[in-house]
Amino acid sequence: MGVAVVAVGCAVGLAGCTSAKTDQKPARARSSAAPVAVAFGKEQAEKVFNQWQFERKNALERRDGDAIAVVETGALLAEDQAWVKVLRTQKNDKGWPYASRGPEVFLPAEKDQPGYPRWFVVVSRGSSKPDEARAGAVNYFTQEGPGAGWKAAAISWVYDRPVKAGKHEDDSYRWDGFEVRDKEIAAFTADEAGALVLSPTAVEDRKVCGRYAEYMSFTAPDGEPESADFVPGELTSELVKWYNAAHEKDLDLTTKRYAFEVAGVELPVVRLADGKSLVTCSFVRTDTWTGRGGAWFEYDGRPFSSVEAMLGAGHQKWLSTTVRRSVTVAFEVPPQGPADVLGTNNSFATRVLSAEGTPK
Repeated sequence: MGVAVVAVGCAVGLAGCTSAKTDQKPARARSSAAPVAVAFGKEQAEKVFNQWQFERKNALERRDGDAIAVVETGALLAEDQAWVKVLRTQKNDKGWPYASRGPEVFLPAEKDQPGYPRWFVVVSRGSSKPDEARAGAVNYFTQEGPGAGWKAAAISWVYDRPVKAGKHEDDSYRWDGFEVRDKEIAAFTADEAGALVLSPTAVEDRKVCGRYAEYMSFTAPDGEPESADFVPGELTSELVKWYNAAHEKDLDLTTKRYAFEVAGVELPVVRLADGKSLVTCSFVRTDTWTGRGGAWFEYDGRPFSSVEAMLGAGHQKWLSTTVRRSVTVAFEVPPQGPADVLGTNNSFATRVLSAEGTPK
């Protein structure tokens, strides 16, 4: 059942403010919090989302990193500006990932955002049939100050719908290099006014970012798959094993070090209907590969085409390289116990930010 949501002023498009507006927002999971007005209306937020897609598409096709800075910030801006550098070496690639459809806007209550930055979240679908898509892209938008334009700051992917028998499973998340946990999250929690409920324990919840950075920083094959901080599975313990195994394929001729650091801006933490929190974290992963005793190595295959583009030397043999990548991880954080990874692009397919090396 829809409930009235009162807008109290915000941006239309990516900058500026409009007068107040009444909008309709369907509620999801309910909390017992008293109804409060949200910071701005659904219609304005959808305009921000749609204009961001339009401007991002055009900027990538034009290879215009400055234009992207008008509509993006944080880790997403760093990714796309680096992607522009890669695209300049790949003339036949338009660069546009996919068209997001079926946007569903989630607006936090104004009381939860008394100052700046302010946020809202949009869950969209990469499928041409958004009503059937199980995977959702969680898009985070921020306004850094009064009168400032709204900008996209990060994108993560999760399953937020159950499996539907006989329906085609969309995997648009793989364009972003993501893999997704094969179990849907609980619904976002909304208050009686339809406003998105943010986690009251956000500061504690976000500590999962630092724990993950520590967990995933290691020199292969010495990564420890098991951790008391994370639920074992394909996107945690099995991923560590995969990095370890990738090293072993090199016959121990190359030292491979992976170092994570938390990056980007702090994103809002969403309270889920089951009492858990949805936390999205941005990281910079530095891959340092060094041939042992004068041994050399090559980058082979499509996942490494961006590395070669950043190195600027075409396909070569290397004695050492340092590659910085942008990684995004969505976590499900319970009040107690280990967190689970819902979706991540922590792989060799994630965006390359920079690369340098010593050729053979």
